[in-house]
Amino acid sequence: MVKIISAVIIMLFFLQADGTEIICRYCNLSLPFHGCLLDGGTCRVNPGQYCKLEYHEQGGVEWFSVKGCTTAKEICHSKRIISNTVHLTQCCYQDMCNL
Repeated sequence: MVKIISAVIIMLFFLQADGTEIICRYCNLSLPFHGCLLDGGTCRVNPGQYCKLEYHEQGGVEWFSVKGCTTAKEICHSKRIISNTVHLTQCCYQDMCNL
């Protein structure tokens, strides 16, 4: 009986998602060789949003990265160069694709 109830709950969870909800990794600060320092867990994208991975490089060396969900007006696949600092934003649309 418990197995049947567990199976029904799992099925309802997947039916509720309708296959359209994407879950992304959410990390406010990730350093190379150290991993995520300010872990936010996960976030879910809304229609028109994506998972993002934003790199910050200086002098060709990655200093840190930020992972999460894009905002409605955020631009994907952009590259901004300010002085000798590069801000690169990459987006994807699959579960946990911004690991």
